[in-house]
Amino acid sequence: MEIPTDSIPRLPDELIVEILTWLPVISVLRCRCVCKSWLSLISSPQFVRSHLRKTKQDPNYTHHRIMLNYHGDLMQCSVPSLLREPIIDAFDTDYSVRFPMESVWIMGSCDGLICLAVDRKGLFLWNPSTRVCKKLPDFGVNEDFCNFAYGLGFDKSSDDYKVVGVFIGDRNSYEVAVKVYSLKSDQWKRIENFKGRWLLDKPATFAHGKLHWIANYDWEFRSGWKIVSLDLGTEEYGVLEMPNNVENGLYSKLGASGDCLYLLCSHLTGEDMWVMDDYGLGKRTWTKLASIPYIVDFTTHTYRSVLYVLENGEVVLLSGLKFVIFNPKDRSFRSPKVRDTDALVAANTYIESLVSPL
Repeated sequence: MEIPTDSIPRLPDELIVEILTWLPVISVLRCRCVCKSWLSLISSPQFVRSHLRKTKQDPNYTHHRIMLNYHGDLMQCSVPSLLREPIIDAFDTDYSVRFPMESVWIMGSCDGLICLAVDRKGLFLWNPSTRVCKKLPDFGVNEDFCNFAYGLGFDKSSDDYKVVGVFIGDRNSYEVAVKVYSLKSDQWKRIENFKGRWLLDKPATFAHGKLHWIANYDWEFRSGWKIVSLDLGTEEYGVLEMPNNVENGLYSKLGASGDCLYLLCSHLTGEDMWVMDDYGLGKRTWTKLASIPYIVDFTTHTYRSVLYVLENGEVVLLSGLKFVIFNPKDRSFRSPKVRDTDALVAANTYIESLVSPL
């Protein structure tokens, strides 16, 4: 017997929105086909932000992923699998900017968007969850610069995603050019007075609305290493001092987890992990969270980056070609293995989202 349409109960709009924001990206994309009102809802900036906020708040990291770079080719694995399983499979990534015989490198990740550099093809913003990709306009810097670094972050004040490129000339030119790309305007602009000369780590680390690099002030490395920041809202530079006794360390690495800024500082027997306390409140105090011993020794397995700091205190690190999970409470290690990682050269975290690069 056919049920009259007017007798079918209808959920309140706010409940529909609440349900949809908890769904994974692939399910939400399918829901766009239900009706025009759902298509309009899911396409709205408000819904995209609500869905992103729920994904970030998930304590189980359900929709978090790690993008693996194998000498310029990309694969990915699930963060929940990495945290729970001893052996994990990596899956091929169907990225629409694939070019035959070209290498692809990740230059930054923010809110589900990834900045890709493709050899001689330029820069791209790409959402691997929706498979939407945008080629950025040429940044207008000549090939005389011998070194370069990029970063990707979100400017909350203007609701805009920005890519920053730092281009460093050789010792003959002593020139440093910094350019900022705005997704909203689809344009690059140059900003002056960068507070550094040589960059130790790249890509930049994004935390609290700022991009961060470890940098040296002069061309002869006479000054110590500092942390240079760029506020994406004001486009003003700042300088953070290193923790005591490590300002001249050549083996320091920045990382971010949950919008907290972390620093790894190497020594002969292990690495100290520091966090910038109350950074969002304008304070700049480093606190040492843990001393992490090397699994083998300094020459073969220094820790390359902090990927996650979990609520239980465990730290997810990339060590050489392997992932390591360190528990500072009992100083134990777990080493989940991703199959076929012999050629792994880099790993970057990202979250599934509906944020569009267009």
